[in-house]
Amino acid sequence: MIRRPVTLTALAAAFTFALAACDSAGGAGGAAFPGEGDVYPAATVEDCDGAPVSLTEWIGRHDVVFITFGAKWCSACQEEAPRLNEELVDGLADQRVGVAQILIEDDPGVPPETALCGAWRDGLNARYTVLVDTAQASLPQHFGDAVATLPLHFIVTRDGTIRLRKLGELPTNIAQLVQDWIP
Repeated sequence: MIRRPVTLTALAAAFTFALAACDSAGGAGGAAFPGEGDVYPAATVEDCDGAPVSLTEWIGRHDVVFITFGAKWCSACQEEAPRLNEELVDGLADQRVGVAQILIEDDPGVPPETALCGAWRDGLNARYTVLVDTAQASLPQHFGDAVATLPLHFIVTRDGTIRLRKLGELPTNIAQLVQDWIP
C-alpha cells in the first residue's frame, strides 16, 4: 500500500519537472530548442493548396510575424482563431505584420494531411495564413517535445530573429507584444 502513493508522487513530480523543463529557457532538448535571440529555423511547409512555402521567405516579406503552432486535437489552438483575427489581423491591418498558424498534427503523433489546412481555415473563419506541416519539418524537427505542449507561439522579426517564444495560452497583450517589434 505504501509503495503506490510513493510511486504516484514520484511520477507526478517527474511529470511536473518535465513540463517545467519544456517551458524553461533551454526548452525540450536543451540548446537545440531555439528561443529568444536565436534565428528561426529554416523549414518548408505547405499552404492549403499543397504548394510549398519557405518559412524563411515568408518571414522576410513582413516587418514582424506572429507564428503559432497548432494541431487538430488542440482545442486551445482552435480557440485562438477569433483573437488572432481581431487583435492581429484587424488590429494591425495597416502594419507589415504577418500572422500564420502552422498545423503540425492531426491526431496525437499523426502528421496532418493537406486537407486539414483548408478545413481548419474555413471552419474557424481564419483570416490569417494557415499552413500545414505534412512532412513534420518545422516544429517536431526543430522544437522536439514542445509538440506536446501546444499551442506554441513565436514573434519573429524580418531578419529571422526570434523575439518571443511562448508555450501555452495566447498572451493577453499579444497585439502590443507584436507592435513592440514593428520598426
